[in-house]
Amino acid sequence: MLLLLSLACIETPPEYVYGIDLASVEFELYDLNMGVYPNNSLGDDPNNPLADFGIGAEDRWEIYPSGAVPGFYAFGTWLLVEPTGENQFYTAQAAHNIYLSQDAPADQLWAVREIAIAGYSSVLENFSGDVTYDITGTIPYPVAPLAEEGLLSLGASQ
Repeated sequence: MLLLLSLACIETPPEYVYGIDLASVEFELYDLNMGVYPNNSLGDDPNNPLADFGIGAEDRWEIYPSGAVPGFYAFGTWLLVEPTGENQFYTAQAAHNIYLSQDAPADQLWAVREIAIAGYSSVLENFSGDVTYDITGTIPYPVAPLAEEGLLSLGASQ
């Protein structure tokens, strides 16, 4: 259901945003806490193709379905602008998906898993009362149970 909730936000994922070929965006470990609130390293990460473009709130929803790596950078970058449980959850979920799809260099997959775990934990520690919304933007869903589910699926404890 969560996957449908995430992907249903846009009909066709964009191929390019700000002149960036989203299919060519690759994950490169910059910091072990990148994408985990309150760490701000994604803003300085030379591998983050969105750091210099000042993406908007709606851009993250358009980019997310394009793949786990662009989704990670989109939500992680927006997390710097607007630290919320929703942004932290989707950043963690994207890291989780990078780990599952092995869409990072093999020697960095352990770190991607740790980033996902830390991101889900940050949701529980910093944003436990926050919500995300259905595709209509009207029905709220708490992010804490989704983060707990993410932790359990990675074999981590709360």
